[in-house]
Amino acid sequence: MGFSFNFDLAGAKDKSVSKLLLASARQYLKEFGEVLDLALDSAARSIAMELLPVGETESIRVSLSGYGLITDSQGRGWLTFEELITSREWLTMVAARVLPEKKLRLPSGTPMGLLQAML
Repeated sequence: MGFSFNFDLAGAKDKSVSKLLLASARQYLKEFGEVLDLALDSAARSIAMELLPVGETESIRVSLSGYGLITDSQGRGWLTFEELITSREWLTMVAARVLPEKKLRLPSGTPMGLLQAML
């Protein structure tokens, strides 16, 4: 007599980590607008975020695919990605020009070891 649990452990972990990342993103991006939602999909290596920019009435969706985390020789943490797409074509083009190395520096003090274990 066995028990059958139909529980998506990876999905539950992603939801929990998404909530933690949402709180961090809200703090980090507060001067630019309000982060409305953030969803992590660790299996697909993607992060989706919805942001309401300061002074705007419509939100912007930002999607990062193929993400990774690295630490450089100076100990700084970086979020790398293969593709960044937004719901505004012009903003996607600006991001491609401004982030040609396809990486974002994380705030100092970011617990890289913990993040790498969670993501």
